[in-house]
Amino acid sequence: MAKSIKSKVAIAIGVLFALLLAVSVVAIVFINLLSSKTEKLLAANYNTIRYCSEMSNAINDLGANPAALDKFEANLKLQENNITEAGEKNATQQLRSYFDKIKNGIHDPEIFRNINKEIYTIYNLNQDALERKNANALNTAATAKLWITILTSILVLISFSFVVNFPGYIANPIRLLTEGIKEIAQRNYEKRIFIDNKDEFGEMANAFNQMARQLYEYEHSNISKILFEKKRVETIINQMEDAVIGLDASNMVLFINHKAEVLFNLKAADIIGKYAPDIALYNDLLRIVLQKDNKQQALKIIVDRKESYFSVDYRIVKNEGANIGEVLTLKDITSFKEIDNSKTNLLATISYELKTPISSIKTSIKTLNEEKTGALNNEQKNLLNNIEENAGRLMHIASELLNMTQK
Repeated sequence: MAKSIKSKVAIAIGVLFALLLAVSVVAIVFINLLSSKTEKLLAANYNTIRYCSEMSNAINDLGANPAALDKFEANLKLQENNITEAGEKNATQQLRSYFDKIKNGIHDPEIFRNINKEIYTIYNLNQDALERKNANALNTAATAKLWITILTSILVLISFSFVVNFPGYIANPIRLLTEGIKEIAQRNYEKRIFIDNKDEFGEMANAFNQMARQLYEYEHSNISKILFEKKRVETIINQMEDAVIGLDASNMVLFINHKAEVLFNLKAADIIGKYAPDIALYNDLLRIVLQKDNKQQALKIIVDRKESYFSVDYRIVKNEGANIGEVLTLKDITSFKEIDNSKTNLLATISYELKTPISSIKTSIKTLNEEKTGALNNEQKNLLNNIEENAGRLMHIASELLNMTQK
């Protein structure tokens, strides 16, 4: 039975591992000569140079940028905690004293020159230290490089025999798999690869071919159905008489139908995929709708130079209890508003029209009750009282109708 790739590689790697171990031991010995303390000092020197650069930029930008003072202060504090070289502490203290004068409102050009001078001094101290430490590191690295080169050369010569035997065996199946993956990436799901090896590469080829078949079936079934349903839903939404905007859970615009494009004066291509509150910054109507303060009242919008009224409906879309989006719908209720206004005007007219004859009736009753018009018998008085009472009721009804029109 042929050995698996794992067994073959394990044998080769085992031999190489022993040789690599020898190289690694030598490398570790020399690498340890570069102590962690030196690395920290190098990092400290580098940080100081960076702090100096930031402070120099800040002090030169102080006049144009008020925030430069805080930037200088922050880098100076970092520098005060990062002193590693002789003479650096004194220069940093001098720098602090000059900077304190500037903070106190003293803007003498001489102080700025002194600040730049001290920054330059600190910069040079650390730059020299970096060069010195780098030279020492290079010497140690050169020695390590010599020994590692010798051992590596021996390792390469011994390993060459292994390297010659593996490329063809490993590279050809990988090349075929790579070509197949590229074809799949280009949506060519009819691509198949054929590897006769009875090892992991053969199994990988079979798995690849199975994956390609499943992708082909999926591409020509589910995706086409999903795209069809998506197109159908978009068509239905665009045919709706109401203005509709869809948002996801993060308030990103998912869709907007033609009616909403006209009403909001927006283009779907310009806003889909964008954050709705950002769009609302330059669109008053969308801003009002997103505020959700108008749930119980109609929105008055000028459409085609005519006052129109719309009711806003907010529908949360949930999936398994989680909020995944929201649909905003503006329904045109102009016709209902006009009917309501007509009803209100009719009631107002009726109430006004009723009040005039009722007032006349009540005046006539008052006149008949006066003695100068002649004495009335009891039956006549009862009739007048009934007429006056009913006239009062009619007047009350007319007043109630008028009050209803004013609410």
